[in-house]
Amino acid sequence: MWKYVSGAIAVGSIAYGLMRYFAGGVCHCTARLDGLVVIITGANSGLGKALAFELAKRGAILVLACRDLDGALTVKTEILSQLEYKAEIHVKHLDLNSFSSIIKFAKNIDAEFEEVYALVNNAGVFYHPQSLTQDGFDVTFQTNYLGPFLLTQQLTKVLKRADHARIINLCSDAHRNATAYDLTCLMTTQTEFRSHFLAYSVSKLALLLFTREYAKRISNTNIVINAVDPGNVETNIYRHFPQLCNSWLYCLQWPIRKIVVKNPYQGIQSILHMLLTSNHSTGQYVQDCKPVVPSQYATNPKLTINFYDQTQSLLENSFSESDC
Repeated sequence: MWKYVSGAIAVGSIAYGLMRYFAGGVCHCTARLDGLVVIITGANSGLGKALAFELAKRGAILVLACRDLDGALTVKTEILSQLEYKAEIHVKHLDLNSFSSIIKFAKNIDAEFEEVYALVNNAGVFYHPQSLTQDGFDVTFQTNYLGPFLLTQQLTKVLKRADHARIINLCSDAHRNATAYDLTCLMTTQTEFRSHFLAYSVSKLALLLFTREYAKRISNTNIVINAVDPGNVETNIYRHFPQLCNSWLYCLQWPIRKIVVKNPYQGIQSILHMLLTSNHSTGQYVQDCKPVVPSQYATNPKLTINFYDQTQSLLENSFSESDC
């Protein structure tokens, strides 16, 4: 009898230890954001939703920037129902797959708010079927990179009005699977077939390159910009991934995922840390609430400059052919 009890205790202890390990770092900052405006893209679910709940508790004025307005309104209702005081929460439409939507959103923010404390580029897709946006770019590339690139530039003006402002770009360690050659191939053609996972990896490497280069270009301003890897988090970003969107396969994996995959609250800890800490470091790549060294391509100065300029030219050419 005691042999089985001891075995059960041992297994439980190991499982608990593994869960604590894979949960990652924890933000211990107690700072509040009373009256400060924070924009969160993709706040209708997952990490964005968890972050919205936590920042509302800390007094922030929230702008939930989402394509799914019904989902965002539901999140707003849930937050207000759980807080003892009435938080200020704005729900606004933003579609990163549309440059015109991004520009319209930025103009609306500029007109409505005197200043913005933080922009969290959280919205993203993973393993999305290959297709083109209305602007003619690969959905993964525009959602995860071009959209945040343009949105950040469009909101820099209102961010500069704050005494101190922050930009957080959600990246991924998947960026280590992409190379400079992959970046070149994607910039050359948006229709060439590539694996969905590689498309995701390239988009995250591109976003990390942008983070590091933009940090240099706005170094003389009040804005700091950093990239955060939340880790492997249980959200609906996997809704297109065959191994997880199948309910039977998911059930088989559930016991293991419960141990090694973070829940959304655990996933936002590094984001919270970079929003709340008094450290004004910029251009960093952060995991588990501490900076880490990204891939060799992400730290290549020539590549970061060239890719930034290529992206700028790509967007300028797109706008010259549109009504934006």
